[in-house]
Amino acid sequence: ANPNQTTQGTWTTYREADGLASDYVLSIAVEGGLMWFGTNRGVNKFDGTNWTTYDTSSGLVHRHVNAIAIDAQGNKWFGTSNGVNKFDGTNWTTYNTSNSGLAFNHISSIAVDQAGCIWFGTRVTDGSGYGVSRFCGGGWTTYNKANGALLSDSVNAVAADLSGHVWVGTTTGGVSKFDGASWIKYTSYSGLASNHVRAIAVDGANAKWFGGCTDGYNEWCDYLNCVNAAVSRFD
Repeated sequence: ANPNQTTQGTWTTYREADGLASDYVLSIAVEGGLMWFGTNRGVNKFDGTNWTTYDTSSGLVHRHVNAIAIDAQGNKWFGTSNGVNKFDGTNWTTYNTSNSGLAFNHISSIAVDQAGCIWFGTRVTDGSGYGVSRFCGGGWTTYNKANGALLSDSVNAVAADLSGHVWVGTTTGGVSKFDGASWIKYTSYSGLASNHVRAIAVDGANAKWFGGCTDGYNEWCDYLNCVNAAVSRFD
């Protein structure tokens, strides 16, 4: 079905032929008038006219860029399938399990909180992971099931709200909120539609939005098998 548009608009498609590193886009971030695209073959910067590609020859630790976040200083943080990069526009810094306190090298999500701390969600498969790592003031802390922060170590999404709280969405373990001192867990018993939380966003009123599905999910198959998909809003 093609519903009628109430507002006319223009769609533009960008592909490899236009300058995109790959047609398989895994993540997007906005920085003023710049767009950043993470693909399975590196990162693109797009200024509206010109494309710039950064790959492993540029300093990127791995070509699969699953998540992007930009901090208040303008540093770009790229979460890859083999560690994290910070890019200040000139220099590249790599963080992984060998040289830092990062819990695991496969990064699924990144968020920057109100204090400027960087959060990295990890996921091995859609059922396992190593929790979420926080990088703050040069120190690392990992939160997971073992220390009581999460109900699942497979982290799909991380978001920071306007109150300085951090929300971590997991596979089958609902969502956990960090208030700076302790963790509060929310599941379907709390009112969350789905314990499989795949995406989180915070709106201008500081309401949290959670996307997922209640059962039958299997994102690793070649077909969509998400039953009872739903969005929850929490004020």
